[in-house]
This record gives sequence, structure tokens and C-alpha cells, in this order.
Amino acid sequence: MTYRSPRVRRLALALSTPALSLLSLASGAALAQTKATEVVVTASRTEQILTDALPHTTVLGRDAIEQSQVSDLPTLLSREAGFQFTQTGGRGGQATAFLRGAASLQVLVLVDGVPLTKQDTTGAVSLEHIMLDQVERIEIVRGNVSAIHGSGAVGGVIQVFTRRGQGQPMVYANAERGGQGTQRWSAGTHGSAGPLAYAVSVGRFRTEGINAANLSQTTNANPDADGYRNNNHALDLSYTLSPEHKFGVRSTHFKGQFDYDVSGSFAEPTDVHLARTQLDSHTLYWSGRLGPLWSSRLNYSVSQERNDTATIGGYSFTTQALTRTRMLSWTHQWDLPSMVLTAGLDHQTQGIDMATDGVSGLSRERDAHALYGGVVVKRAAHNLQFNLRHDAVEGQSAKDSVYLGYGYDLSPQWKLIASHATAFNMPPLGYLFDPYSGNPNLRPETANTQELGVQWAHGSHRLRSTWFSTLTQDLLLYDMERFQFSNISRAKNQGLETSYSGRLGRTDVRASLSLQDPVNQSTGQQLVRRAKTLASVSVSQSLGLLSLGGSVRYTSARPDIESQPGLPSNTLLDLTARYSLSREWTLYGRVENATDSRYQTAYGYNQLPRTTTLGLTWKMKR
Repeated sequence: MTYRSPRVRRLALALSTPALSLLSLASGAALAQTKATEVVVTASRTEQILTDALPHTTVLGRDAIEQSQVSDLPTLLSREAGFQFTQTGGRGGQATAFLRGAASLQVLVLVDGVPLTKQDTTGAVSLEHIMLDQVERIEIVRGNVSAIHGSGAVGGVIQVFTRRGQGQPMVYANAERGGQGTQRWSAGTHGSAGPLAYAVSVGRFRTEGINAANLSQTTNANPDADGYRNNNHALDLSYTLSPEHKFGVRSTHFKGQFDYDVSGSFAEPTDVHLARTQLDSHTLYWSGRLGPLWSSRLNYSVSQERNDTATIGGYSFTTQALTRTRMLSWTHQWDLPSMVLTAGLDHQTQGIDMATDGVSGLSRERDAHALYGGVVVKRAAHNLQFNLRHDAVEGQSAKDSVYLGYGYDLSPQWKLIASHATAFNMPPLGYLFDPYSGNPNLRPETANTQELGVQWAHGSHRLRSTWFSTLTQDLLLYDMERFQFSNISRAKNQGLETSYSGRLGRTDVRASLSLQDPVNQSTGQQLVRRAKTLASVSVSQSLGLLSLGGSVRYTSARPDIESQPGLPSNTLLDLTARYSLSREWTLYGRVENATDSRYQTAYGYNQLPRTTTLGLTWKMKR
């Protein structure tokens, strides 16, 4: 949102008073104030102080991204409560993200408000191609929030915000080299000059990779190294016409090219498998005030994802899939005393073109309309959020979804939270109409969730623990007996997830623990590749010009797909160091998988061994 509510503006003004400015010079106080007043938008579609958000929400800002030193989005998210990532191959290979046990198809991923929902037959979301050089912040909202964001938000929403034009003009550059022939560089500038704000950034990533296929577990896989290349850039321009009106444009581009492995009786060890994924998104927007209490925003977005594969060998062939989305969104907000009202409408045109060896196998398009509204109330010790949404997708039955949450402040630090929510997930066009596996009779998945939680917030510290129970019906899966997609099962997941972030002296700490029981109720078996226990701890210690950090991640044992052995538990240790050579120059290094753990997220495919990286960053304010 461009215009903050009066409540948020008053708080920001209060924090700018001279007395608090002097206090912020004390050790740790500036960070404490920032954490306490951090603003999020994804949890309710309105600007809220993070500690006021009723859905379990966590935020990763630019400082946390740079502190982690990781290059891609999934690696960063794997340290957050409830998130798990699997990959059948090396960097760039086909991946699945899980959030609260819900797979990629049931997790809504947004980049600057634009959904990355693919309409092909994979059910995947291409998180692995989003490079963090272009990212300003990430907001993660867990649980059923379809009433706020629409189809796909069964496990939750991950919203990525690219770099923004704001603040004092700055120019920056970064370069690093590491194991497996890895190279990465990025450069950019951002700032504002009068009514014009701008941010421009470019980046490139290259690695020779490893042979991801485990040759003792696969047959006829090519033993060559599986490399990965990624070119990316982002643009943000805005012009403030007056205090009430602002126009802007945003554009993002991620292009990943990678080698992958195929195993089986139809494969040959000499086969070469190449793939490319390209994500492009362009948005025009206007935001402004239509009255003293009424703000509005109009967005028009065009996005597409192109996926190409080529097999060169004994049986050569190519595949292409292009998902297209056009989206018009108009939202309104009324800031009333102790209450914020929202309303809006969305119109999407979703399309898919799929082909093999240049011969079209599927070309479809459909319209999707949505009408939604909500209210957020904060009065004395009581916090209330209610959202209602109606979605109508061409060829499918309309769906209504609801979110009702209540929070009670036991004290300035402690809050009790309870909520009930429903969600749905529309079948992609590929699931419905693919000529080989499509089923036009598919029904949308539906889900409902109940939550009870407690939050403790004091200064820079925020601890949130949430018990949840989610039932998902009409699960969309590939039916091996009918050789087509079907609504063939229902799943239940319940558990306890806990997240913490804060600063202890000069040490920044983030920690998470997820205990869950994801079960396919049709079979009584644990859902494949979902771990029952996920845990992580990340610390960063400031020692003057030197900062040292570390991260430990634990994933418990879990089953793999049918007929494959289960995957054992694994613990990963990453180490980081950063040294300020001068005001402009910073030297840094990291060791990923420092104990050289041998582990897999999918049977038959190895993950990276111990990898060392050294880099240099330059930043200069104009």
C-alpha cells in the first residue's frame, strides 16, 4: 500500500520525535524500535503493525536477506516455520514447496501482488528461479487465507516484494565466487529525486553444479554435472503527481537455464536434458486518496511463465508450456476510528499453451472474477479481523471463502489469538484439459482451518506459537489407475508451529519449530515428502567491524513417493562471516553444508556437498 492508515502514520510520527531519536542511538534500541513497528500488508490487505496481524505472519527484510548471504528464495525460506522444499535434481531442477504440509499447488506465491500460479500439469511454483538480489522483503502468511487472496491459499501465502525506489540515492554492486564453479554478481541503484522514485537492478548467477543423480539409486542417468544459469533484472519507477496521487510501473525478469537428469528404462546415460524457465511480470498502477478517509489503488498486470525442455539423445524431443495471466485489480480502504474497512474486485484472464515437438497439445484460456471485503478492528484489548470473498472461475462452480480471527491482549506483551478460515484451490487448466491426463470434471479443492495461538512481543522480540488443524477435501492428484488427474483423497494436518525473532545484546536470533502430522485420510499414510518435524536456528553476532553467523536446519525422516525408500532425517549447518573494510566496502564469506552432510530431498537425487563462497560488496550513497 502506498498511503498508510492514520493510525500507522501517527505511530511513525511519534517515533520520529527528538527524544526517541536520541534513544535509538543506544546499543540495540534502533533495531528494537524497527522490529516493534514493522508494517505488513499480506495478512489483511491493509497496512498493519506486524504484532497486530492475526494470521501467523513472519517477515524477512533486506537486512535479514543480506545477513543470510544465500542467493535464492527457497534456501532462505527453508529456515522459516512450516516451510519445506524438495528438488528432483540440482539447482533449477523441478521443485516442490510445502507450507504447513500443503504442496506447491496449494501455496499461493505472489511477486509484487501478481500470482505465480502455473496452469500446466506440474502443479509446481518456480520459487527456485527467484534470485534474492532483486528482493526487498518477503512476507509469509500461514494457513487458509483464500478469503483475503483467493485460490491456492490453502497452506498460506508467500509474497515477494522486489526492490523499491525510495530514500537517499544509492549505488551498489556485489560479486562472489564459490565451489562448483559458482559465480554471482549484481548491481543497481535506487533512491528518489523530487517526485520521481526509482530502483533498477540486474544480476547474474552461474554454477557448474554437481551430478545430482545418485547413480546407485537411479538407472541410465547421465553422470555429467548439472549446471545452472540465471539472468535477472527488476525495475521500479514511480511519480508522485501530488500528495494524493501517485503513478508507477514495475517490471521483473528471471530466466533460469539448467541441466537435469532422467532415470528409467527409456533413458540412456549419454542423453542430455536441458531446460529453461523464464518469469516475466509487468505492472502499471495508480494509488491515491478519494477522500479524507478513503484511499484507493488500481493495478493492471501482465505476467507469463515459459517452460521449455529438450532431450538430446537416443529419443530426442522438446516440450513447451506457456502460462499467461492478465490481471486488473481495484482496491479501496477506509480508515475509520479503531477500524479499517477494505473492499475490492479482481479480474483475471488465465491462459496456457502447451506443445511437444512444436505440435500444440493444449491451448486454453479462462476468466476469473472476484469480489472481496474485510474489516480490521482494534479497540482496547480486542482485535478482530473478518474477510469474505466470492470467486467465480469460468467452467467451475463459484466459491465463497471466509476468515474470522480474534485476538485479546492479556497485557502489552501477551496476546491470545483464535481463528477459523476456509480456502479453496481451482484446478489448473492443464489438470482439466491436457489431452493425455486432463479431467474436465475436476472439482476445486476445499479446506478449513482452526487455529489457537499465543504471541509475546517486547521491544525487538517477537515469539508466536500457533496450534492448527487443517482438513483438505477433494485433493487434486494424479490417479495411477485411470492415468488422469482426479479428486481422489482428503488430507488432514494438525500441529504446532513456533517462530521467534529478536536481538539479544549484539546478537540477532531467528528460530522456528514445526511439529505436524500430515496424513492422507484415504490411506491413513503420512503424506509423501512431508516431514513431521522441522526446526531451525539462525544467529548473527556483531563484533565491531566483524560479524559472524550460523544457521542450523533439521528435517525429520519422511516417506518418499510410492515404491521408493523413505528419506532419513538430516541436519544442515551453514556458517557466515562479514567484515567492513571501509564505509563502502564489505568482504564476506560463507560455508554452506559445513559438515558435508550427504542428504536428499527426493530419493535418487543428491543435494549440494560442502560449498565455500567468498564475496565483496560495494555501496555508496550519493
